[in-house]
Parts: sequence; C-alpha cells; structure tokens
Amino acid sequence: MSVVRIEDLQVDLPNRPTRRSSRAWREWCFVLVAFRHFRIRFAIMMVILLGGGVLFKVYAPEEDYSFLQAMFHSWSLVFAELPDEFPESLVLDIALFVFPILGLSVIFEGIIDFSLMMRDRRRFERSWCTMLAKSYKNHIVLVGFGRLGYRTFLLLRKMGEAVVVIERNDQNQFLEELRRDGSPLLVGDARREALIADANIIEARSIILATDDDMANLEIALDARKINPKIRVVLRMFDQQVADKVGEGFDIHLAMSQSALSAPSFATAAVAPGIINSYAVGNRLMAIQRWLVREAGPLVGLSISEVIEKYRVNVVEHVPGGGTPVLVPTLGTTLKAGDGLMVQAPIETLAGLHDEMFALTSA
Repeated sequence: MSVVRIEDLQVDLPNRPTRRSSRAWREWCFVLVAFRHFRIRFAIMMVILLGGGVLFKVYAPEEDYSFLQAMFHSWSLVFAELPDEFPESLVLDIALFVFPILGLSVIFEGIIDFSLMMRDRRRFERSWCTMLAKSYKNHIVLVGFGRLGYRTFLLLRKMGEAVVVIERNDQNQFLEELRRDGSPLLVGDARREALIADANIIEARSIILATDDDMANLEIALDARKINPKIRVVLRMFDQQVADKVGEGFDIHLAMSQSALSAPSFATAAVAPGIINSYAVGNRLMAIQRWLVREAGPLVGLSISEVIEKYRVNVVEHVPGGGTPVLVPTLGTTLKAGDGLMVQAPIETLAGLHDEMFALTSA
C-alpha cells in the first residue's frame, strides 16, 4: 500500500477562521506597516499644510481666508502654483520658495519608496509578520522548517490552526510555500528571546521545536517556558533517552525522537502483512492492519460490533466492496464479501490471528 501524502490528507476538523487568519487581515497588517514606514513623511506634509494654513491666516489677514482655504494655498505652493502677486509678508515670501522644494522632495521620495515597497514586500516581511503575530491569540509557534517542520505545518493548517513559523535559514526550500500560505514567518535564530517574543509567545498555546539541534531545541523550550509558564512544549530530540529525561526533568509535555517514532512502523511492516502503521501506547506496541472479507470467510455476515467483541480489535475503517471508505463505521454495519476493514489492536493480538483464517491481504 502506498504512503498517503500529507498534502492529500483529509482533515474534517471544524475550521476556525478568524479575521486575524484571513487574507484581508494580513493585507491590513501590511498597510499598517507601510503607514508606520511613511509616518515621518506624513508628518512633514501635515506640518506643511497646517503650518502654511496658520502662516496665511496670520500674515495675510487682508485676504480673509478660512483655515481650509489657507491650507489649500499651502497645498498649491507644494506644487509650485504661485500666487499672481508676491505677498507683502517676508515670511510668506520665504514660504513660496521653501514649500515647493520641501513638499516635492517628500512626495517624490515617498512615491519611489512606495513603489519599491510594493515590488519587494519581502524587505518589510519581518515588520508586518511581527505585527500579524501580535494579533494572534491561542496560536502555535513552530520553530524549525525542515521536512519535519514543513509537514507539521501542513497538518496544522489543515486543522485550521494559526501558526507562526521561525526558521534560521533564509534559503530554506519550503519558505516560498509558507509565504504563499500567508502565515507569519520570522527569519532568525530562535535562541534569541526577542525573536520568540516577536512570535507572541506570551499568547501562544503551544510551541513545537523541530530543529535538528537538540541543545537549541532545549534552550528555546526553556526560554519559551520562562516567558509563558503555561505553554505546551513539544520537543524533538534525536536521543530518546535524553528526551525521556528532559520530559521528566523540565516538565516538557512531549519530548520525542524521530527514531523512536519511526522504529515501530519499520519493524511491524517488515514482519506482518497488511500493517500500515504502528505506534507505542505506554509500553504496548499498537498496530493498524488491513483485513479483506472474502467469500465463505469467518467475517462474512458479522456486524462491526461482533467483530470487535469476538476478536478484540477496534474497527477504524470499513470499505464496502467498491464503495467509499467509512471511518469509524456504525456498530450495526454487516460485512459482506469484498468488503475491507482497517483494524487496530496490540501487535500480539494481530499476530495471533492467523492470516489464512481471516484471509488477510497485505494490500
């Protein structure tokens, strides 16, 4: 049986989209970053308009301008639209020369800078991603975006979770996929407390440490726990013995090594037919196996509840012959020849059920 790609998994958890996870909210955060970047230019233009309005009101009282009209004259001066006659006030005469130079410089520089910003948003990625992360609550921080981190991210997004990613390598092959998703990305070393603070770790529900550096993972976990004592920590470590000690000694919710997770699947797949997955529950090895209901076999005519009671297995999936798979089928479903079952039980239970008796298939 071929391995299912994570991209093809169907996760039917109720999606919990919020305004903070929508594309419109991400774009609004970028607008706020752009406004912050241009705030000095905006301030200069407001000084020109308001200050010019005051100057025209004070030094040209004979014109009896309203303040709005006075501001309009200041705006006109920015574009070198000079009055028909020079004002009698020396202050306004100086303003005729200063306002166009100052105003046009600010406007032209702002237009060029804005064009560059729209063309290359990545220059401001850190700023708007930080702002987006600050708007999250109850989110998940994922540190390390290698193959494990990338696949973890895909599953979390399929479950509708908001994720903030921290990755040290700005040349990581999966970053473009992350940017297309629009989730916040912070590039840098997460061992810097300021970086995980930018990921809004204080409001996060969990942090997943998936880098290939055990000591870095542990250091970041302790920093995250110091900032947010209630955060759930999921820690990747290559040495399972160290992982166990870390989990107990530092109150880490989950510390695991890839080898410990992968070994059961490799071993059981090699020795038992039809095994598609296995995992440890406490100190017991559980496995998931495919069964095929054949004509005149012992499963024909049994209900799902009878299979569970008679053979001490849990039925995870029922596939009617040529039909659509049904996860967690109803107990009253009757089995027919050609049906398929996916059952779950301790490996010794499955090993005790003879292949020929149940007409198992290695699928």
